Amino acid sequence: MGENTWPGGYRHAMTQSEHEAWNACNYPGTLQLCSERDDPTGRCEEDSIYADDDGEIGHLCEECWETMKTTEDGETTQGEES
Repeated sequence: MGENTWPGGYRHAMTQSEHEAWNACNYPGTLQLCSERDDPTGRCEEDSIYADDDGEIGHLCEECWETMKTTEDGETTQGEES
């Protein structure tokens, strides 16, 4: 899995256009990747999703989180009725 990289080697505020330019040349750049799929989560540190309370399992995309939550809770999956 790729690691996040930041200009200058440290996390700091950037404009949207600075983020886009950095990420275009430095994948994954500042993008947060799902720990299960290596795809961008569409989230940032402040709204990360984890499969557990202590933050050991994640960052997750919403689809992986739903799958883990469904498996853990024993709930029905999407499209199934109880």
